[in-house]
This record gives sequence, C-alpha cells and structure tokens, in this order.
Amino acid sequence: MRYKTLQCFLAALVMIAFLAPSAYASGAPDTYEASANAVSEKYIGKTVPGACVVISEHDNTVFAKGYGFADLENNTAMDPETTVFEWGSISKTFVWVSVMQLVEDRKIDLETDIRTYLPDGFLKNLRFAEPVTLLHLMNHTAGFEEELLDLRYYSASEEIPFKEVLSAHQPKQVYPPGTVSAYSNYCAALAALIVEEASGQSYKDYIKEHILLPLGMTHTSVGPFWMDVDGLLDHKAKGYSYTGKEFRREDEMHLRMYPAGAMNGTAADLLLFAEWLAKAPGEEIRLFKSPETKERLFKETWCSYGANAGLSHGFWQYANHPGILGHEGGTYGFKTQFWVEPEAERAILILTNVMETDYCSAIMEAVIEQDARPLKQEVGSRDLSMLFGDYLPARSAWSYVGKIQARMQIIQISKEGEENLRLKMPLADKDLLYEPVGEYQFYCAEAIPEERSLAFSVSDGRVTSMTFRLAHDYVPAGPLNGFAGSFLSLGSYILLTVLWLAILIVLSSKIVCKRSSFQWQRIILPICGLILGVAGIAGMLHWFSLYTIISTELNIVAGIGIAAAICGIFTGFSYVVKRKNRASVLTIVLFALQIISAWMLGFLTVV
Repeated sequence: MRYKTLQCFLAALVMIAFLAPSAYASGAPDTYEASANAVSEKYIGKTVPGACVVISEHDNTVFAKGYGFADLENNTAMDPETTVFEWGSISKTFVWVSVMQLVEDRKIDLETDIRTYLPDGFLKNLRFAEPVTLLHLMNHTAGFEEELLDLRYYSASEEIPFKEVLSAHQPKQVYPPGTVSAYSNYCAALAALIVEEASGQSYKDYIKEHILLPLGMTHTSVGPFWMDVDGLLDHKAKGYSYTGKEFRREDEMHLRMYPAGAMNGTAADLLLFAEWLAKAPGEEIRLFKSPETKERLFKETWCSYGANAGLSHGFWQYANHPGILGHEGGTYGFKTQFWVEPEAERAILILTNVMETDYCSAIMEAVIEQDARPLKQEVGSRDLSMLFGDYLPARSAWSYVGKIQARMQIIQISKEGEENLRLKMPLADKDLLYEPVGEYQFYCAEAIPEERSLAFSVSDGRVTSMTFRLAHDYVPAGPLNGFAGSFLSLGSYILLTVLWLAILIVLSSKIVCKRSSFQWQRIILPICGLILGVAGIAGMLHWFSLYTIISTELNIVAGIGIAAAICGIFTGFSYVVKRKNRASVLTIVLFALQIISAWMLGFLTVV
C-alpha cells in the first residue's frame, strides 16, 4: 500500500512537472549566459562601453546581466534593475498598443482616412488622392519623406505643445500610400496625435494611465525631458559613440516628436511590458479587454516583396522568424533591441549606451536559431540588367538639404558572373555577393540575418523598389541622385568654394602689390561664390555634428545663398558685358555651376 502511495505521489509530481509551464528549457540559462558572455567579450570595452541583456521565459527572468559601465568617467557598473536607458524607437510600440486599445474601444478605425481624427486642414503636404489610414502609419507606408528638421529640444523652456510640433514642419508625401515602406518618425508621432484627439487626453497622460500604471512600470518616463519620475535621471547611463579609437560622450536626446522615440526607463521596467506582450494567446490580459485584440496586434500587416521579415501593426518581425516580434531603438548615445515570442512566452531585451548595432545583432544571432537558406525556385531566363544601378533608402529627405544624409547610404547593384549580384555601399565599406533564389530574389549566407535577403519589385519592365534590411525599402536613385551625381554635385560645390578663395587671394595680393587696379565687378563674383560655399559647408558640418538640421539655420543659409547667387549673377553678367573675354565668360559659367550644385544639395531651399 505504501509502495502504491509512493508510486502515485511520484507520478503526480511527474505530471505536475510536465504540465506546469517551465521557467526555461533545460540548460537554457547556462546557454544564454555562455552566448551573451562570448559576444560581450568581443565588444564590451572595445566598441561598446556597457550593456544589459535580459531574457525571460514564461514570466520568469532566466537570464539578466549587466556588462561594462553605464558611466565610463565614474566606472558605474551596468545594472538591469536600476540603470536607466534611452529606449529610442522602442517608444513606438507604446503608440501602437495605444492605437489598438482605441480600436478595441471603437474610437478609431485602422482603415479610415486619418483626416477624420485630425483638425480640419491639419495635413498640408498630401499629394495623392488615396487616403492615408492608421494602418499606413503603422506600416510606415503613408508615403512621407524623412523629417530631419528640428528633431530635438535643447532646453525644457523650448518645449511647445505636441500638436504644434507636428504642424510646424510637415514632411512632403512622395510615395502613394501603401506602395513603399519608408520608416517614419513622423508616422508614429502622427498616430500618437490621433491617440490624443480620440482619447481626449495628452499622450503622456494616456500612456501613464493605460499602460505604465496597469503594468507597474514606475521607472519609465514618456516625455522629452523625463521630469515626471522622481530620481529617474540619477540612475541614467551616459550615452556614447565610438569614433574608431575612443568613446565620445553624446548629448541626451530630447526628441520633439517624443512619442516616436523619447521614452527612458530601466531594463526591468521594459521587461514588464515585454513579458505582457510575450504571453501566450488567450492568457491573462491587462491592457486589452479581449485576448483577440492582442492576437490581432501580432497579425502581419505588411511585408515588402521578397523580405524575410514583415510588420505586424507596427511591430517588426525578426528576420526569418515571423513569430518573434519587436523593435529596435537608437538615439545619439544608445542602441536597444526588444523582442517577444508569444508562442514560447519568451522576451529578449538588449540595451546598450552606444550608437552601435553590431552588438545587439550578435546577441540575437547567438540566442535565436537561424533558419537555413531558402530553397531555390526554378525561374525562366530573366533580364537582370534592369536591376543594376544605384538605390537610395526610401526613408530619405527629397526636398531639402537633409537629402545629403540619404546619399551617404547609397547602394550600388552590379552583375557578378551569370546570375549573381554584387551589392556595395561605397560610403559604408559593405560588399556582399548574392545568389538567385527566386523571381528577382537573391540570398547571401554571409550577411547578417536582416541583410541576407535581397529582392526587387518589378513592374512594366522597371524596378519600383528594392527590399534590403528592415525598416525601409530602397528606390532607384536616378543619375542626378545616384553616387556619381551626388559625388559630382558635392565635389564641385566644395572645389569651386576653394577656387573662389584662391582667386580672391591672388587678386588681393596683386592689388596690394599694386600689380593690378581694383575693379569691383572682378572681385564681387568670387566673394559671392565664397560666401555661397562657406555658408553651406559650415551649415552642413554643424548639422552633422548635431545629428539634426535646425530650420532657422537652414533658412539663414538658404537666404545667404540666394542673395549671393543673385548678386553674383548680376555682377558677373555686368563684367562679361564690359570685358567680353573668355576669362569673364568662364567665371560666370563656373559660378552658375556652383549655383546648380547648391540647388541639387538643397542649400538654396527655404523650409
């Protein structure tokens, strides 16, 4: 009898162990730690000052560890519980959850024209007849160009109402809605404004009441200056960039479109949000009234042609793993990744205090089992020549000087052998060879997971977009916007500026040495050329150092350039009429070339 009782007791224990959700697979914590340690040894203290890696399974933290320093100057160690990070674009996931809450409450609809929810005439730069919907905003397919103007505040006294921020500088719509994926901070911020309009609350108050408080996230701030949580900034990590030789401190990111990327908080707080999202379908829900809403949240809503990952209501799928969803975040001094896998009830957080992506990607590669290369599909003979050429990220500024940033990310596609393609990024030292696997689809096993797939959407015998990486498609550049055109326009702009300086030095020396008489028509044009060039170059260097373009400064540069152009053209033609020689004609031609280059680069554009 006792033997049978013991047998039943042991059987019951086995059944409980089998049926109860385990905290982790056998040996997983050791595997996670070994993997994270191996990656961290390659990066921490070398290109990454510090990081926190946290992994949870079935609502239990199975691995959490801080590496390196949150503050290099004071040797403050990283701590997953207390160190505060800038979450960057992970903030967008809170916008998307808020939108789905309001969809559940029937206050907004994902397929309705967003102008229904906005003040009359709010959107001023729409070009296409097709309406923009909230689903377009979530998929980053609303068609807006990149918005780089006035990205940040420099002091709390500058803060203006959020609606005014989005009204002041509206990006132009450059693609028809639903055709091209172009990652957009403005899309996310506009969705947050709709949350405000539909709920009747400020976005900060809405997030606090409907997400942070229900989940117990007491160490998280939403706004651009993080003053709403006492003592939060006392534990904030310092942000850095790596110059190739040393770490450089970066300023804090006070984003004007703050719902798109300004949240600050601890890894422990972010884990509360991640664990709730990672719960298996049908389990406990806190933020939605119905489990169906959360299931709907993770249904795929966009996937570019040939991509190995798509979008699910604003959440990105991890490469080759549609069941793993999340987001990356990046600010001037931080890079973070946030992934959830509801089928396994697993959450993965990687937070660093440096502008660097490789560490996060390496951790994910070590933790997530990578799929094998796709099976090659048999396709007929194809004309690959239409694929060759230069491509620009669809996430580009097209109408002002911000276009220079996109030109630095140009991709060149060329033929390699009979069927292979070579992808180069001439300004990023990237050179990859892709083999065909399908209809205008190619694969590179040596690339990082998010860059292994390359595909071209072709219509009427021409490429409409190219799929490469997550976040945005690429579009054909054209001769003027390609690498050669961009190099020539910027090169000629700089060289002509140097030329005008040299001419002025020579003319001035001749006048001082009394070898030539002063002629105002002769010296004014080089002065105008020098002013036109120096204004643009100084502005460009300044904006690159700030990672943002200040609209008032851009308008000053454009105003100076326009004035110099008008003055130079007037005096130049006067000089040509007076002298009627080849030198004077050549001078005015060179000045006209500089004006064209300035226009192509956006230095003459008033915003």
